[in-house]
Amino acid sequence: MSPTQRSRPVDARQKTVALFSEPENGRYRLREDVSFGESVHIPEPFGFALGTGALQPC
Repeated sequence: MSPTQRSRPVDARQKTVALFSEPENGRYRLREDVSFGESVHIPEPFGFALGTGALQPC
């Protein structure tokens, strides 16, 4: 999967970050939600945890 096939929207009102992956037929098959302050795993080829502790709600 190429890096461009992932989306990481931030919802400041809900204080969440979502990672969408595995696009198929115009939709993403997987979604991982984390609250601000938690980490979201960014899979290979990058392979790291993205911390969200610095994000601030509106």
